[in-house]
Amino acid sequence: MKTLYSVDKASMLDINEIIRLRVALLKEVHEIQSEEEENKIVNATKSYLETEISNNNFVSYIAKSNEEVVSVSGVSFFKRPPYLENLQGIEAYILNMYTLPNHRNQGLARQLLEKCIKECKKRNVKRIWLHASKDGEALYRSMGFEFKGSEMELFL
Repeated sequence: MKTLYSVDKASMLDINEIIRLRVALLKEVHEIQSEEEENKIVNATKSYLETEISNNNFVSYIAKSNEEVVSVSGVSFFKRPPYLENLQGIEAYILNMYTLPNHRNQGLARQLLEKCIKECKKRNVKRIWLHASKDGEALYRSMGFEFKGSEMELFL
């Protein structure tokens, strides 16, 4: 039987689940090496999310299976000085794209990324950028992102 997933915009009530998957991601890519580092990340991320979700500078989409968050995305919005390709200076950084291993290859990351891009279009973002893991590169390329140095970008 195929697993059913729901995909929704995260709320303040989902902060602990966003953090749980962020920690899993950071452990998987070996950026958290100890319990002390994990505690620092958890506390700093909680403070960041409480502020930035409430002031609408950070948006996350989550996928759930049986009420468990199994996949997460994040997009941080900011404004920088204008440049020729982006005269409004509105940009977004995609981060925190992560799916629990036993829920991968179900199209969840694509669905979450599509929602992030739609949110960016709604906000008149001109440039979206991210740092891709090796596992994520194919998805981002298929969605139009191109490498520029060590990052990938998509102009809308």
